[in-house]
Amino acid sequence: MIITNEIKDPELRWSNMALKLITDKGYKAELHAGLQSEGLEQCFEDTDVIMVMGGDGTMLRVSHALNGRNIPVIGINLGTVGFLTEATVAELDEVIDRLAAGDYAVEDRMMLQGTVRRNAPGKSGDSSADIEDISISHALNDIVLARESALRLIAVEIYVNGIHFDTCEADGIIVSTPTGSTGYNLSAGGPIVKGDAKLMVMTPISPYSLSLRSVIFGAEDKIEIRLIKKRQDALSSGLVSFDGAETFHMEVGSSVEIVPSSHTFSVVKLDNVSVYEILRKKLGG
Repeated sequence: MIITNEIKDPELRWSNMALKLITDKGYKAELHAGLQSEGLEQCFEDTDVIMVMGGDGTMLRVSHALNGRNIPVIGINLGTVGFLTEATVAELDEVIDRLAAGDYAVEDRMMLQGTVRRNAPGKSGDSSADIEDISISHALNDIVLARESALRLIAVEIYVNGIHFDTCEADGIIVSTPTGSTGYNLSAGGPIVKGDAKLMVMTPISPYSLSLRSVIFGAEDKIEIRLIKKRQDALSSGLVSFDGAETFHMEVGSSVEIVPSSHTFSVVKLDNVSVYEILRKKLGG
């Protein structure tokens, strides 16, 4: 199966070239221009490998569309940085041959599960009975609780495994996977982590603090971030987002509970290239 980002390949030039190469070699493939195309869900059931024509954003959207299906995915970079992509269009012929021969490895990338909780209608939120779960969603890169639009800080309480960890004011809090460590987490000053590691990175966004910095948690930990009102003039609402796509409005008393997901994202790796060499090529001078 080929899934294409129509913005990156508006005339489907590269995607049709990939489709022709595959069929000319005697293999079967279907081209889907975008993740809303008809029959996509059914095709997942009969797919051995997914080729994604786009960039990291397209790979993220595919990880959500798969919804826990462990189908290997290879990214062909039509974007800019392309941390999740494995090859370029110039390498398509070789890529197809290696996929057909089974000459590749699969790396399972950790995902996050976030449970968004809000005060039940007409309830104060003073007790657990006043809180209701409104969504359970998954993220390959990160889950972020942040201010919406006003140029003021939000206040949050952070709990780890049910124990109060910190209270802070910031533009927001990022909880990222190792895969997401090179995204928003990196821009906010967080550490880079090898993509196949099993851990969570929590990084504050512009904290009003000299002490709050990135913290790394294990795959067995549970992080809860609660939106509170610390000062009278502080913001009383925020936004929680999953990979920058699925978003939920948050009011004071709302929270998001984050744990490693049972879902993983299977990435095709063609070469045993050091992650540090990739970082140098993608981010270095």
